[in-house]
Amino acid sequence: MPDIVGNGGVICMRFSEPVSSVVPGLHGRILGVLARTDRALTGRAVAGLLHSPASPSGVQKVLDDLVSNGVVLAEPAGRARLYTLNRDHVAAEAIDQLARLRDVLLQRIKAEADSWTIPATAVWLFGSTARGQGDADSDLDLLVVRPDSVDDSDPTWLEQVESLAAHASLWSGNSCEVVEYSAGEIQDMIGHRARLVTELRRDAVPIAGTSPQQALKRKAG
Repeated sequence: MPDIVGNGGVICMRFSEPVSSVVPGLHGRILGVLARTDRALTGRAVAGLLHSPASPSGVQKVLDDLVSNGVVLAEPAGRARLYTLNRDHVAAEAIDQLARLRDVLLQRIKAEADSWTIPATAVWLFGSTARGQGDADSDLDLLVVRPDSVDDSDPTWLEQVESLAAHASLWSGNSCEVVEYSAGEIQDMIGHRARLVTELRRDAVPIAGTSPQQALKRKAG
């Protein structure tokens, strides 16, 4: 059974290996690796692409099982075997969609942010989920940049942010934490070379509004 944690019993998304959010265990993790490539891979190569280690024997057992069920194709290559996802299988489309769960989630967040009555200057994903390292216990971290012309206690603004956090949590199953700064506060952080700015420049994923590359430009001089 997949892990059920928090959020009213909703299945939480493993952002690093999203297929395993629905297909539990090593089966889901291996299907995720094969869904991300059209290249034929040896069992050793599949094991090397897993986010966290698994025993070679365990990987081989799962590959054999997937081949016996027709979901994965195997062809001989000398003493080894090469494995690919069977793209003609009726389950292939669903597996591809599961592998793209993170992209679908970000598209939903963007659509809601783009519909706001008071547009945000920017909405970015940051933290472990932005780095592709998040698991079922990870928060979904969003940074929202508020226009300087909008007060942080504006009821419409607050309702927008709270609604986005609630929906993102429901869509993913993970707790959504929103960090909010005004555009001016972001500029002050750049001037003081705040550690968060360094992390955002390195990891932040743009969702809506101004990109991190534009908003976090180093000041001249």
